[in-house]
Amino acid sequence: MWLVLYAFLALPLLVWLYQELTTFRRRRLLKKFHGPKRLAIVGNAHQMGKNPTEILDQLFAWWYQYDKDNFSFWIGPKPNIMVTKPKYIEYILTSQTLIKKAYNYALTQPWLGLGLVNSMGSRWHKHRKMITPSFHFNILQDFHKVMDEYSTKFVQKLKNVSAGDSIFDIQDQVAYLTLDVICNTAMGVSINAMENRTSDIAQAFRDICENVSVRSFSVWKRNQMLYRLAPDYPAYCKTLKTLRDFTHDVIEKRVKAHKDGTASTSQGDEFSGKKMAFLDTLLSATVDGRPLTSQELYEEVSTFIFAGHDTTTSGISFAMYLLSRHQDEQRKLFDEQREVMGDSEMGRDATYQEIAQMKYLDLFIKEAQRVYPSVPFIGRYTEKDHLIDGDLVPKGTTLNLALIMLGYDDRVFKDPHKFRPERFELEKPGPFEYVPFSAGPRNCIGQKFAILQIKTVVSKIVRNFEVLPAVDGLESKDGYLNTTMGLPTAEKIKKEAYRHKYDPILSSAITLKSINGLHIRLRERN
Repeated sequence: MWLVLYAFLALPLLVWLYQELTTFRRRRLLKKFHGPKRLAIVGNAHQMGKNPTEILDQLFAWWYQYDKDNFSFWIGPKPNIMVTKPKYIEYILTSQTLIKKAYNYALTQPWLGLGLVNSMGSRWHKHRKMITPSFHFNILQDFHKVMDEYSTKFVQKLKNVSAGDSIFDIQDQVAYLTLDVICNTAMGVSINAMENRTSDIAQAFRDICENVSVRSFSVWKRNQMLYRLAPDYPAYCKTLKTLRDFTHDVIEKRVKAHKDGTASTSQGDEFSGKKMAFLDTLLSATVDGRPLTSQELYEEVSTFIFAGHDTTTSGISFAMYLLSRHQDEQRKLFDEQREVMGDSEMGRDATYQEIAQMKYLDLFIKEAQRVYPSVPFIGRYTEKDHLIDGDLVPKGTTLNLALIMLGYDDRVFKDPHKFRPERFELEKPGPFEYVPFSAGPRNCIGQKFAILQIKTVVSKIVRNFEVLPAVDGLESKDGYLNTTMGLPTAEKIKKEAYRHKYDPILSSAITLKSINGLHIRLRERN
């Protein structure tokens, strides 16, 4: 009995001693980086906060505390560097060897498996090569027709939702639009998400993203075995089943359409006699002389449904919110629509070529992605020592690339809290000072798809509606943002005293979201 008691009491000491011995070299090498003081066993996990909003706030607070430079922190025995220097980012994103994803990506594997986001080495190269033709220029033109079709349906939905000057959450509405678009374009399957609002799939995406983000900064929830003891584990399992079942259902629908001979003529299919859908490519592809296994098929489809849905939901939603708060910018976009399409043609769909001519819309979306990037952070893991910009970064370090902090660096973007799309014509940041879709060999394969969809939806909204803030008076009078993200702590506290209930509370849950929604009003144009 006493022996067991002594062993129990000695356990924390043994854990601490083991950590100190195994992390000694990394701790010594990482002393060159500023960062908060770590505690035994937990590192800095106790400071991170309990949800993705608190985590985002803490990371920004440290960034300002350490002079907007790279800084280090520890989650248990795991060292992390928050990377905000463009030279570091250039080295990491262009490296052919520093390509292993950060540890938190492993938390998505029960859901996404080893799809293109999580895979490495020869598997990643082979699958990337196989998938790349699915986003060819000619196929994007076909995709645009589907995007237009669903955007038209979306406009009709918004006319009902916004009737009577109603206030509504555009973030919630967009989630169903983007599900319809990604499934119909890339998968060749119509799911009618906008019509079937009773589906719990959109909420499942939100729940799994928050789960992964919170667990990434938890000492014990990161461990899959220990996480089984957590009180939220049953809810996580339910969410995981919802997502898996949805992906399998999409695949089964397309496989059935091929077996029935209806794949080219089924409702919503835009690929007859033209190019194959992404899923069709996977079904007919071979790797090393064999077809994809059912697990490989699931992993790639699941990855692309998530990536093609959640990132564009964020991009479109925040663009709409910015339209509501920055009326001068909205007028510029509307004037451009009239110039490109003609006053008498505003009621029709914009062609693919006309979308490409909307240069100010392009600047607007670039600026929206600067202040509210769809993916705030990406991560890499060092499998060996790396010399980066004169600093030796030890093996076993997680590198968190703070894409969101780049946009608030006043050494690159003058007056970064002012929303000013023309800055991208005048200031022109360097290639690694602004990377909302990553860069290098592991850049976002679907970035042209995402940008095209955002432009298609936003342009159609602007032609059909005046986008207004939730209540009068919330418009930005001077072009400055109505959020506190990216402000030094003292300024943040001062501004929060005047925060309106409809100002967004931002959350970094894999993609950027507002936990209290993005509320707007719409007024139909004559």
